[in-house]
Amino acid sequence: MDAAIREELEKVFGFERMRIEEIYGGWLNRKWKIMTADGIFLVKQFSRKRQLLQIRDALIRQTAVREDGVPCPAILYADGQPMRFLDDGTVYMVMTFCEGHMETPETVTAEQMQSLGETCGKMHRAFRRFSPDGVKGYPIDGKFLLEELRANFRARRDDPSPSPEYHAAVAAQEKILDSLAPSFFDRLPKGIAHEDFSPDNLLFDAHGVTAVLDFDRCCYSFRYHDIGRALMSLAWNRGTLDPEKTHAFIGGYAKSLPLTPTDVPDILRITWCIEVPWWIRPEFFADCSPKVARFRDEILWLTENWFETDAFILR
Repeated sequence: MDAAIREELEKVFGFERMRIEEIYGGWLNRKWKIMTADGIFLVKQFSRKRQLLQIRDALIRQTAVREDGVPCPAILYADGQPMRFLDDGTVYMVMTFCEGHMETPETVTAEQMQSLGETCGKMHRAFRRFSPDGVKGYPIDGKFLLEELRANFRARRDDPSPSPEYHAAVAAQEKILDSLAPSFFDRLPKGIAHEDFSPDNLLFDAHGVTAVLDFDRCCYSFRYHDIGRALMSLAWNRGTLDPEKTHAFIGGYAKSLPLTPTDVPDILRITWCIEVPWWIRPEFFADCSPKVARFRDEILWLTENWFETDAFILR
């Protein structure tokens, strides 16, 4: 940890006798667990590549949804702001450290999935307090999104990658894109969403969710994407969407906002539309981490089953 941050933690937040442990595993930012006489906190230093003012707004929304009962870290404000900007360009924040563990598709239970659905529904309902004006991503235009997807397809189709698996994955997108119309996007529910609602940002105990983390990417989007990401990350396993865990999530979510099993095809398809440019890339068909390979394989399954509605419909 930089000496400038340590000095700030002492002067601004009053932390004394700090024990500091770095936490690894993030994509761009750095994090430390800080043990103090006043409790345990997490310090997050932001990469200068990030859009910091948008992150600041997302943190303000995080504070609001926590007040509405969504389990997430409490942010420590200083001078009325959730982030600290130092003279040398360093930007960081301090929040409470949340206990819990991550789950996998193999370990998560239906009870935990119901709790996750309840948490997601509460979060989306709380986000509705905010006007979308000025929020990143607003408004959403279906025609523009479809053209972006088709442009991505054309660029990937002409990529000189030597991988036949990659080119087969790209070629399979054409039939899907030909079947899509702007009306598909225009009819889906929209609003402010977490937009990184994956296992890395979800903590559990034996019974349910203890914390939702990392609201940095929070923006105006399709609410179904948060749902689809959670289902693909935790209910999809060995090429099948687990019906018990999926029903449990839907039942929990429906306590706050409307959701039924008949919405699952739309949920999975909009997840594909948002994420196919992220994960169907030539470098991910060579050597890549198990985490990235899982995302890629999820999108390949969604591609393969797009027109096989039985794979998406819950019995």
